[in-house]
Amino acid sequence: MNMSSNQKYLKLLRDLVALPSVSATHRCLPEAAQLLATTFRELGAQVTYDDTYFAPFVLAQFRSSVPDAQTLVIYNHYDVQPVEPISLWQTDPWTLSEHDGKLYGRGTDDDKGNITARLTAIEEYLAEHEGHLPVNITFIIEGSEESSSQHLDEYLSKYQDQLFADLVIWESGGKNVHDVVEIFGGNKGIVTFNIDVQTAKSDLHSSLAGVVDSAAWRLTQALATLFDSEGHIAVPGFYDDVATPNQREKDLVRNLPTTRDTLIQQHGLTSPLLSDKTGDDLKETLYFQPTLNIEGIQSGYLGEGVKTVLPAVASAKLEARLVPNMDPDKTLQQIKQHFQNEGFSDIVVTKTLGQPGYRSDMSDPEILRVIDITEKYYHQHPVIMPTSPGTGPMYYIHEALNAPIASLGVGYAHTLDHAPNENIRLTDYNQHIAVIKELIRSYEK
Repeated sequence: MNMSSNQKYLKLLRDLVALPSVSATHRCLPEAAQLLATTFRELGAQVTYDDTYFAPFVLAQFRSSVPDAQTLVIYNHYDVQPVEPISLWQTDPWTLSEHDGKLYGRGTDDDKGNITARLTAIEEYLAEHEGHLPVNITFIIEGSEESSSQHLDEYLSKYQDQLFADLVIWESGGKNVHDVVEIFGGNKGIVTFNIDVQTAKSDLHSSLAGVVDSAAWRLTQALATLFDSEGHIAVPGFYDDVATPNQREKDLVRNLPTTRDTLIQQHGLTSPLLSDKTGDDLKETLYFQPTLNIEGIQSGYLGEGVKTVLPAVASAKLEARLVPNMDPDKTLQQIKQHFQNEGFSDIVVTKTLGQPGYRSDMSDPEILRVIDITEKYYHQHPVIMPTSPGTGPMYYIHEALNAPIASLGVGYAHTLDHAPNENIRLTDYNQHIAVIKELIRSYEK
């Protein structure tokens, strides 16, 4: 008995999840990329596999026989986030597990499940139409999205003469807490950085704390200067280049179902919202304003019991989420200068990653095509978002293709991307297959 397309690519998903392709640690990236390249070739695509950089790049092109056919580009990535803390997983994160109509495993949503659903849609369409497509379909698949898409711009530049599109379907997407499909056309940029301070050659006896400043205090005092008393970012010039949203973008965000109460309930928040403190509009802040966040702090002794030391070294990892028109390097320089101005010249700031942000025109005809298909399939109007509050390499893709970008996928409100027990629902997975097939069908003449 022949295996159905759905079964075939669920097996591929199982094989992909079994590969711990973590870009942060450069694990299993060639293996995942090679598996995908082979799969695309078997489906009839013209495939380019390039391992110039640590995360191989896969370009897979399906050609339509229709003269002057339009081109649909699908962007995905095969790298995933680390699984720690592994003790919080209810199943093995590197084994695709099915329970109660859900598939569990790292990468099921972000982003391997989206890849296999889209491959299923293409194979099913080809089988139903004697191997013919009404539209050219190009997959751009990278392996360092979870590490700020390092070298993606170099790969795109290298293959610029092969890259053109009328529409880009983004890596992922899903349904909100009300189970309504969301379609968004942008995301924030980011700059991540480390800050380090050393105040002595080694940890000191804490009896000296009355006369010697510790690295822990230097670090926390420096961090405290980043915000003013009202909760706004206090770095001079930080907001200067923020792109002001147009009225349509503001209207779209205003109509989103997100509320203060739903946000608190969804995430189990126990501390006040910053927007309560600042008085700023919650939705406009979430989608249109930059952020500055401490990812982690480390200093001194954190082991069992007591160790009375005055820490000599302290460090922290930070990130700033950027909106369109903000430059990662300029933003980081403003932060460095701020520390200098505040008397913290001993703070060492080191950039780790960075990429700009991007927003699509959600009234573009190709975006409206996606909205119309989604609305007809689900029999309800999708939630339209000009951007997401998260980060991805949309800027690089748009610079290379100059085409509108729409994001939708197999996820739902409790998918738990980047967290233990990442999962998708099989219902959503199968629905996304059907929607991608309808999108392909919409190009029939």
